[in-house]
Amino acid sequence: MEMNDSVKVSVVTVCYNSEKTIRDTIESVLNQTYSNIEYLIIDGKSADRTVEIAEEYRQAFEERGMEYIISSEKDHGIYDAMNKGIEVATGEWINFMNAGDRFYKSDVIKLIFDNMNCYDDVDIIYGDSLEEDHYGSIVYKYASAESNLLEKFPIYRHGASFVRTELHKINKFDLSKKNNFNYALDYDCIFSLYNQGRRFCKVDEIILVYSKEGVSDNHVKSIKYNFHITHQYKKVRAGELLHYMLSLGKYYLLSFKIIRILHKVLFYFCCYLMNSVFNYIPCWFIRRLFLKIMGASVGDNTTINMSQYILNPKNLKIGEGTHINRGCLLDARGGCYIGDNVSISYRVSLMTGSHDCNSKVFSGVYLPIFIDDYVWIGVGAIVLQGVKIGKGAVIAAGSVVTKDIEPYSIVAGVPAKVIGKRNPDLDYKCLWKIPFV
Repeated sequence: MEMNDSVKVSVVTVCYNSEKTIRDTIESVLNQTYSNIEYLIIDGKSADRTVEIAEEYRQAFEERGMEYIISSEKDHGIYDAMNKGIEVATGEWINFMNAGDRFYKSDVIKLIFDNMNCYDDVDIIYGDSLEEDHYGSIVYKYASAESNLLEKFPIYRHGASFVRTELHKINKFDLSKKNNFNYALDYDCIFSLYNQGRRFCKVDEIILVYSKEGVSDNHVKSIKYNFHITHQYKKVRAGELLHYMLSLGKYYLLSFKIIRILHKVLFYFCCYLMNSVFNYIPCWFIRRLFLKIMGASVGDNTTINMSQYILNPKNLKIGEGTHINRGCLLDARGGCYIGDNVSISYRVSLMTGSHDCNSKVFSGVYLPIFIDDYVWIGVGAIVLQGVKIGKGAVIAAGSVVTKDIEPYSIVAGVPAKVIGKRNPDLDYKCLWKIPFV
């Protein structure tokens, strides 16, 4: 079933004394290219100018033909306010965009609802997020496509999801559990939907930019809440208990400053060993083993030649039957995801990290690179942050890729532009069995 602007989407923003952050959120909704949006602002009777600022945008929303509703009354916390939003929402799908958060791009909602063909079988749609700290630095947060991981922890940010409204109306946030789960009631709600057998669908889009929080950033509390939420309906198995104890132990250890320092020093030392020693050992088995120890995911029949420089290997994921030639720079700080049967030539650079040139503090920006199956990247090409290269695309030697590339496109130049199309009937593996590489 093809979706278009006929599907009504409700976006709910709950806020309290949010005059410093509410504009960014409102404008990110107002600027959406998708027009059939109902925007609900649920305010907790703010004592500052939050409601006054929200009213400034009423005419702009009316001119766009978007429904715009502002409610301001006392509530019993954020989840009570979110439940109020659920009650009054009339769209087919509902999204929660907290004050200070914003949609990643102006066409996010349109991209999601125009490109989905399986809505009849889906209850929850979710995607990736970007985390922004107080200094403006942005880090990519990958949402797992494996919904079964919800058995252990949240796999996506709540604001980066759309839930069928009718489903949310019968599955509100359970305020009776507030004392037990505190700020984790959103995960409790998500897990409840999962436990009911509801259908989750991951879309390959960055939906949300959110501010790094102080409360929910407490790892020890989060582990405790996650464990109790996932085991409220079943008995705890020995393996799950062990995983919980090890996770808890890890973060209790890291709560000591000296341990955190030693952990960071060890990590950077291992990175040094990998790039200065192990990546020059003429044995792929040894290099592969060390990469996996460092957290990288490397598929079967994949070969990475010597002389690579890899940044943050724990965010590097490579599929099966892929070959990466010598001298490449693989910057995985923002996440680098390479598919199956990909051929990456000599001295290619994949750059996920950069800086915001307009930032007063020259803040870092880290966005992922996605390379789909059967892609061929020529000698000396550069792929910049945030780029998606579609299946079977060809990047000519020396090209600089700054924008997404459509599947089976052949591109060349600086910046890279389409110069042709590739045969889509592809069936091969990049199995270059060369000794001492």
